[in-house]
Amino acid sequence: MSNSEQKSDIRHPFDLRGVDALVQQGKTVISGEDSAIIELALKALEGGITATFYLKDALFTEILRRRYLTSERAKVADLHLISKEEATRIKADFNIEITDGFSSRVTCPRCESVYSTYQFIQQGIKEHGEEPVRATFSLKDASVLQSHPRQRIICQSCKMDLTIIVIIYSYLYRDWNHSYACGGTIVSRF
Repeated sequence: MSNSEQKSDIRHPFDLRGVDALVQQGKTVISGEDSAIIELALKALEGGITATFYLKDALFTEILRRRYLTSERAKVADLHLISKEEATRIKADFNIEITDGFSSRVTCPRCESVYSTYQFIQQGIKEHGEEPVRATFSLKDASVLQSHPRQRIICQSCKMDLTIIVIIYSYLYRDWNHSYACGGTIVSRF
C-alpha cells in the first residue's frame, strides 16, 4: 500500500469543522446508528416535535416509507406530482432546478390561488433570502426533513394566512439528487 493510500484510509467519522460551525450558530448536531436516527425522526413527526434532520438519502427514504406507507397516510398528506410547467417556472424565476418530485397543494379560500412548490420557494426566499433556499435545494449528499416547522403558510397572492385553514399538512420535494420534506399538524385558531 502506498503512502497516499494509507493517508486516505485513515478513519474519520465526519468533518468536525462543519459541526463546529453549526454549534457556533446555536444548533445541536446528533450522529447515530441509522435505526436510531430513523426512530428519532419518526418520534419527532408523530410527537409534534420541531426539528430539522439532514439525512443521507437512504434514511430519508426509509422514514418517508414508514410514515406514508399506508394509503390513509398518503391520502392525508395529499401529495401530487410537481408538474413540468411548475418546474419550468421555478427554474425561470428562481434558477432552482426541479427535475421531479411531489408536494402538497393548498387552495386559498379567499382568492383560490394554489400554494405549492413555487409558492413554498417564493415564501422561503422572502423570509430567509435567496442563498439559504438555493443552498437547501442544491444539497447533493443530504436530504432535509423538517418535523413540525414553525412556519406560517401565507398565500403569496392575497397574503391570507392559510395556517388557520390547514390542520394536517405535508410538503415533499424529491428528485434523484436531493430531497426536502416537512410535515406536521397545525392547531387551528378557530
